[in-house]
Amino acid sequence: MTTRKINLEIELCDSEINSIEDLEREILSQDIIGKIAEKYLNSLQQEIAQQIANKEGSKRIHIKTKNFEFNFKARRTLDENGKKSS
Repeated sequence: MTTRKINLEIELCDSEINSIEDLEREILSQDIIGKIAEKYLNSLQQEIAQQIANKEGSKRIHIKTKNFEFNFKARRTLDENGKKSS
């Protein structure tokens, strides 16, 4: 399981905060849970897009002979010259 670290910035107006209760109220008025969910989903979407990009060049290979049978994924990569190789 992948661990994600989410950094969240919230804006607080100093002139409206005169006590701990005001600070609590100001923090709670921010949609912190919604912001965290949005950042988490964006991070997850980027990871899935990257996984899909890595799998686009892969092909499932099935080899069957008289004595054995196996499957594997072969992925095409680009060599130093930008040409595809297996």
